[in-house]
Amino acid sequence: MDVNKSWPSWSRIHIANANIPADLLGDRSVADVGVDGLCKVDLIVDDGKIADVVAAGAPSAGPVYDVDAGIVLPPFADLHTHLDKGQIWPRARNHDGTLETARAQTRADTIANWRSEDVEARFEFSLRCAYANGSNAIRTHIDCLVPGQANISFGVFRRLREKWAGRITLQAVALVSTDLYDTPENAAVVDIVAESGGRLGGITFRLSELDDPRVLDARLDRLFALASARGLDVDLHVDENGSASSNTLAQIAQAVLRNSFQGQVVCGHCCSLAVQDEAVVSRTIDAVKEAGIKIVSLPLVNQYLQGRISNETPRWRGIPLLRELLAAGVPVSLASDNCRDAYHAFGDMDLLDVFGGAVRIGHLEGNMGSWSAAITKTPASIIDAPGRGMIKSGVPADFQIFSGRTFSELLTRHAPNRVVVRGGRAIAERLPDFRELDHLMKAGAAR
Repeated sequence: MDVNKSWPSWSRIHIANANIPADLLGDRSVADVGVDGLCKVDLIVDDGKIADVVAAGAPSAGPVYDVDAGIVLPPFADLHTHLDKGQIWPRARNHDGTLETARAQTRADTIANWRSEDVEARFEFSLRCAYANGSNAIRTHIDCLVPGQANISFGVFRRLREKWAGRITLQAVALVSTDLYDTPENAAVVDIVAESGGRLGGITFRLSELDDPRVLDARLDRLFALASARGLDVDLHVDENGSASSNTLAQIAQAVLRNSFQGQVVCGHCCSLAVQDEAVVSRTIDAVKEAGIKIVSLPLVNQYLQGRISNETPRWRGIPLLRELLAAGVPVSLASDNCRDAYHAFGDMDLLDVFGGAVRIGHLEGNMGSWSAAITKTPASIIDAPGRGMIKSGVPADFQIFSGRTFSELLTRHAPNRVVVRGGRAIAERLPDFRELDHLMKAGAAR
């Protein structure tokens, strides 16, 4: 079936024979759960909303559009991205694929090129990719590591948040250094974040048992005090390495509890959890659950960056313990992270690609129906996106239709013929051509 053809123009549509993960349905009782945790249902769309979800084969409630058992998913929600960095790869290549080189290349490119016009053009290019691929909510970290950059990039964020309102719910997080908010430069960012309706973020990790944990504890206490005083949530880069000594996730959880912090806390990466012993893992996950922390894994980027050994094959996967966290009741999301920059040469703001990578890297194929919530319902509820990543009556008729009838079919091909539906209408937008950015790349192409 070519689902791109003949999308109807009717305001009321009976969408027949849709396969939807049971975990993403508001009412699981409408159909039995089948292969891959999918339920075959019909959707009644009326005046831009889902009016009803009924068992497949129900009497027609309007003109019928048959998707022939194709998978239908709610809008994607991308909880951890870097839209300000995106698309700089042609002028900021990473010759050895390490985090150290990525940081150095990004800093150099920031100083040389990140004027408002440059950031805005690349930022919006990535938004166009995400929208065409089916996302309706994105949280982006804004790099504040170069003095003065926060004003420029948060200004771009505010303009594009307004411009894209109604299409993509856009949130921002300040990305500061490992000093967190103890330095005057980083403390000055707090006002910009508060004025922009953003979140406080930063980088945390330990690479040696010799590092004094009390230093990070003090920085975390100040961070949560600032966040509480300003009514701000927190979203941190955590333990993005393969060192068993890097256990700042546990320290963050303890700091949340110690400070009785009531805001939302998201921790991204958390890679070192995968190389720690069982006793440490168990204590950390228990503390994370008690503290109400949400975890977001960046499987494609950390698979690319982690375990780099010169001229050798990597020895481990750069993901946290996804199954164990979810089994403990910790909300787990999957997100794009970096796209076509010094941290990751690839990526197109496509969470279907991220999901497929996570399934392969994390061996999640036995429960793909439940894991589909990690790119829809779970991050959408954290971002508070329209419809909150669910297919149920009363929410906007926002979803995407794929010809793949099982997850094996869906993830075997890159779904070039997906139909992205917003407000009961198929969108006309398609992926932008990378040639549109050529004029921006010339300045740094020789580096």
